[in-house]
Amino acid sequence: MTPPFSPEQEKVLKSWTTRYPYPMMGLLEAMRQVQEWHCRVTPEDSAFLARIFETTITHVHGVATFYPQFTAEPMGRKRVCLCRGLSCRLKGSEEMARYLETKLGVKDGQTSKDGGVSLETVECLGACDCGPALSVNDELIGAATKESVDKLASDTK
Repeated sequence: MTPPFSPEQEKVLKSWTTRYPYPMMGLLEAMRQVQEWHCRVTPEDSAFLARIFETTITHVHGVATFYPQFTAEPMGRKRVCLCRGLSCRLKGSEEMARYLETKLGVKDGQTSKDGGVSLETVECLGACDCGPALSVNDELIGAATKESVDKLASDTK
């Protein structure tokens, strides 16, 4: 079986165990790195992280399934997330979700055939003040408007 990480990547991941007062505090950052490298966090990735952070695979899986930025399925190079929480829903997230699907050419929960973009509605982006909140690759863009979606669509082509 091929190791999930190159020696250089292993070094980066292990470095997260020394950056905080308690090694476990670096787990989230290490998981972000894995998500960026693999476009997901696989069971093999979770097992490796569990070993270096001296925890259980169940704990790593729990973290991976709690935070919406971590996925088990491969995501596109651009991961577009739209909040569907109550505040954002009241500000039009359902309409924006349909508009995003049309403009990006991909349905909610799917990735384009070329792997360029993934679209998903998520429970909360923690930005209720600018709803309906939109993020790309975990960076908050702000309120999803037809103009911001049009710009995003032109940037993904």
